[in-house]
Amino acid sequence: MEIISKLGIDVKLILAQVVNFIILFFVLKKLIYKPLLGLMDKRKKMIQDTVDGHQMMEERLKNLEDHKTKVMQEASAKAMELLEQVKKEAEVEKQKAVANAKKEISALAERYRSQLKLEKEELKAEMGELVIMACEKILRKEFSRDDQKRLETAINKELKSAEFSKDSTL
Repeated sequence: MEIISKLGIDVKLILAQVVNFIILFFVLKKLIYKPLLGLMDKRKKMIQDTVDGHQMMEERLKNLEDHKTKVMQEASAKAMELLEQVKKEAEVEKQKAVANAKKEISALAERYRSQLKLEKEELKAEMGELVIMACEKILRKEFSRDDQKRLETAINKELKSAEFSKDSTL
C-alpha cells in the first residue's frame, strides 16, 4: 500500500470513483440505456413492420397484376368466342335469308309461268276462233254451202286433234 501512496494514488478516492462509476452505471443503465434500448427496439419493430407491409403490398400488387392479366385474357377469349358465335349466327341468318329469297323467287317464277301458260292458252283459243272466222269469211265468198260445211267440219276436227296433241305434250 505504501507504493500506492508514494505514487500519489489515493485509494479512498479511487474507491469512491469506482463506487460512483458503479452507481452512475446502474442509474444510466436503468434510466437511459433500457428506455433507449426499448425505443430502439420499437423503432426496429416499426421499421420491420413497414418493410413487411411493403413486401406484402408488393406481393398483393403482383397478385393483382397477375389477376388483371388473367381476367383480361379471359375477357379477350370470351370476346373472341362471342365474335365467332355472332359470325356463325350471321351466316345461318344469311343462309336462311338466301333460302327464303330463293323460295320466293321460285314461287314467283312458278306463278308467272302458270300465268303465261293461261295467257298462252287464251291466245291459242282466240287465234283458233280468229282463224275459224277468217276461214269462214273466205269460204263463204269462194265456196258453196255444202263445200263450206264440209271444210268447216274438217278444220274443226283438225284443230281439235292439234290442240289435243299439244296438250298431251305439255
